[in-house]
Amino acid sequence: MSQETPTPGPRRRFRWLRRGAIDLGDVVVQIIAVVIGILLALLINNWATDRQQQNAVDVAVRAIHAELAANRAALRKNAERLNRMAAQLRSATENRNLAPRPCYEWPQWEGTGAVNLVDAAYQTAIATQALSHMPFEQAQRIARAYGYQHFYQQAFSLFRSMFITPAAASQCIAELESFSRNERLLDTAYTPLIGPDKAKWPTPPPNPVSKPTPSK
Repeated sequence: MSQETPTPGPRRRFRWLRRGAIDLGDVVVQIIAVVIGILLALLINNWATDRQQQNAVDVAVRAIHAELAANRAALRKNAERLNRMAAQLRSATENRNLAPRPCYEWPQWEGTGAVNLVDAAYQTAIATQALSHMPFEQAQRIARAYGYQHFYQQAFSLFRSMFITPAAASQCIAELESFSRNERLLDTAYTPLIGPDKAKWPTPPPNPVSKPTPSK
């Protein structure tokens, strides 16, 4: 009597391998939801980046305005000092009928001094790329103002060497008043950026007109 071989039962199929009907509408909705989610994430990221850049620009602009305002005050103060020294040299009786000499050897000479014009805020704006995120016209005005400032500082250091050359008192006075006018010119380069200076700037007093000696 032959023994029958047991028939194997049906294979168990995993539930996740079962095929089912695909709803194209659901697929389209899911794809659209994924795309919208990605776009929203990109928009939020761009908005956050733009906000950070604008905040950096605002901070840089405030720092630059404060820095230029302080430089303006220093220029105005030094211009007042130069005009006062020029007036003292002109009115000093001990300076009359003296031979030419270096300006620093004339009585009442107090030195031209060096105005401490800083550009730390400008350099920081460049290093942090805040300047590159500004509108072109605004960045151009800032660069122009500091460009004039750097030129003034170089010219001041160069022209100051002329005071070691023997000169008449009147020539030294004229140079002091010229330096004062140049500082006012530098301030006009700040005006397009931070507005006009509301304080009154000193002006050199008019040269006294000598009366002609009456003929005998």
